[in-house]
Order: sequence, then structure tokens, then C-alpha cells
Amino acid sequence: MEKVDRENIEIQPIRGFTFIGDPGCDGLGVEIMSIFNSACHEAAGDIMLIGGDIVPNGTNHFYKNVIAMADAVIEKPVYVLAGNHDTLDYETFFGKKNYFLYNDDLLLIVLDNSKRVFSQETLDMLQRAIKFERDNIVIAFHIPPPNTITGNSVSQEEWDKVLEIILPVKEKVRYILCGHIHSYFEDDVNGIKLIATGGGGARIEEVEGIDAPYYHFVEFSFDSNGRLSHSRKQVSFSTAYNIPSEVRESLEKAFAGECQAHIRYRLYAEDALRNNKPGLAQLFYAASDSELYHARNFFYAMHNFKQPLEAVRESIVNEAEEVETIYANALNTARQHGTGLAAYAFEDARRAESIHLRLLKETENTLTAKPDVPEKQYFTCTSCGYTIVDIGSIKYCPVCGAPLDKIQMVE
Repeated sequence: MEKVDRENIEIQPIRGFTFIGDPGCDGLGVEIMSIFNSACHEAAGDIMLIGGDIVPNGTNHFYKNVIAMADAVIEKPVYVLAGNHDTLDYETFFGKKNYFLYNDDLLLIVLDNSKRVFSQETLDMLQRAIKFERDNIVIAFHIPPPNTITGNSVSQEEWDKVLEIILPVKEKVRYILCGHIHSYFEDDVNGIKLIATGGGGARIEEVEGIDAPYYHFVEFSFDSNGRLSHSRKQVSFSTAYNIPSEVRESLEKAFAGECQAHIRYRLYAEDALRNNKPGLAQLFYAASDSELYHARNFFYAMHNFKQPLEAVRESIVNEAEEVETIYANALNTARQHGTGLAAYAFEDARRAESIHLRLLKETENTLTAKPDVPEKQYFTCTSCGYTIVDIGSIKYCPVCGAPLDKIQMVE
């Protein structure tokens, strides 16, 4: 990650660059960093620009953490612009907040409006930058200018200060790039293409009139005529990670242990309630929640996420193995040893998993032709785990006989 020590930086010719918005303002948890990490791995640009809010707040240790992670996985120059969360120690780690990159094909101007104003220092730098006029000019800052999509923008008065300066070269300004809005939209601002993108890790926000995107970044490249163009890329988690076998083994062991602890503590909490010990139950419920999030973090760290159809196909393989091999063999072994309760548990699980297998196979067929499956209301037997779709056709669980009041709607 680059620390900018001067306002004008000449760069080598590039095929394109990548813009990633708002990776860190929701915190630097493993889930969020895995999204940012994947975006960095999948980025095709020769350089990268982070659209602000790389940290939840601008204190020293957050900057150190994110820089250490990024430097470990990114082998290309990464520049940062200042967001409203990037305060305090920003300049210690990233240097100047107003600067520009240029070569024969591109002028990329980075401005600071993290406090919703363009300071005189910022405007003076912009004046100097546009003298490096190129056929492709891009202006990047964190908080969007006034637009037709959202009111979460700088004031018209502030934007007019910038507009007045760039008017002489406006026809060559191809893009205005912004973060801040945790979504994605494009707009026309005074005849210039605005791209607002905040899909680099923070929670996606609901923006009225905009379909909520998945996590994403934006690629910019030059066409055959040397003109800059763009495309939005969804984070796919598809780039293979080189995780050493010893590290992966530790992650898998930790994931399995946290999953078991999550369920174990939940069961202890339920039993504590039955023993009229609500205080103890609360403690175990809290511990159970914590272990769930630990397990999630280890899962993300293993880079095990799959695209929807791939996830369905992987699940079909796993469910089939459970139904046809694992539980079938375990059931026979339990019966041979006369352990009736274990045999009972394996048989209930096998029958429940067979329903999952059928539903997943139906889903696979649908997803090969359509973007999603129809929404249905599912129910779960809290006694044996059986999954039920047509609740109106039964009077009790068909596997274990539990009454309807033990069958809960899945929310």
C-alpha cells in the first residue's frame, strides 16, 4: 500500500485500474476482510484505488492491521483516498489526502471531501492537477456530488466549487468516482458519468430505487480507441488461495471445534432453563452466539465460500454421502453393537437428510435455468430435524411423530 509523499505521481503505462469502495467502515472482522481480500485477489487492474473508509475509525492499530493484510496479498500499487471514517492517523500511514496520478493516457485526481467540504487546499491542488490535461481524466473523492439517486451527498455549493475549476476540461472528464454509499449506482452529473460504489466489504445498504448489489468492485480499462471504459465485477471468492496445508488443517480443526461448541453451549442453555437457572442459561446462550461467529470467521478464512449453484452442487454431494454412506454405515454399526439410542439418532438424521437431498436436487435443476428458486415456507421438526414444506397435509411429524406444536416455521 502506497504512502503518498507528493501531490503529483507519474506512473507507468497501465492497461487499467481497479476501484474498491468502503471496505472497512463496518469494522475489520474476518468476514469483512475476506470480502476485501477476495476483491483484491480478483482485481485485474495494474493499480488499485480504495474509495475511502478503509478502516472503521482512523486510529493507529486499525491502519496497521489492514495494511499488514493488504501487503500480504496484493502485489501491485494500492492508493487510498480519505473517507469520513479515515481520521486521526490517516496521513501517518497514507500521506497526502490530495494528489494525482498521471501518465500519457490517464489523469487520476484524488480529492479529500471526507468532511463534506472541498477545502481551499483541495481546490488549489485541483487547479494544479488539471494543467496535466489528458484525454482520460478521472476525479475521485469519497462523498458523492449532488445526484438524482441519493441525498447523501455534498452540497450543491461545495460541488460548484469543483465544477467551476474543471469546466475548461469537462469534456475530457470521463468519470467521477465515489464511495460512501454502500451500494452501486451510476448517474449523470453535469454531463459526467458518476459511479458510486461501496461494495468492498461494508454492509450493503438499501437505496431507494436501486436493486441492492452483491459485494463488488469496478474495473476500468482502455478500449481500442484509448478511451476509458468500466465494468462492475461481483466478488466471487473464486481465486484460489495458497493456504499452507498446516494452516488449513488448523483452520478446519478450529471450525469444527467452534461449530460443536456452538451447539453444545446452546443445549446446555436449554437444559439450564429446564433446571430453573435462567442466569446460567443466558451465559451459555451468549457463549453459543460467540462460538457461531468464531466458526463463521474460520470458514471465511478458509476461503470456502461458493457461488450459489456451486454451493448447491457441493451440498448435494455432502448430503448424498450422509444419506447413502455415513449414516447408513453408522446405523448398521450401532445396531450391531446394540446401542439403540445411537441407531435411533442415525436413522432420524438419515431420513431428514434425504429430504434435504431431494430439495437440493430440485433446486439444482431450477438454478440451471433461472436465477432463483420460488420462495416457499419451510418448517422444521424441533424433535428430529425433519424438513417439511406442505405443513397442511400432516397432523404430526412423519418421522418421529412429534405434534404440530413442536414443528416450527423457518424464519
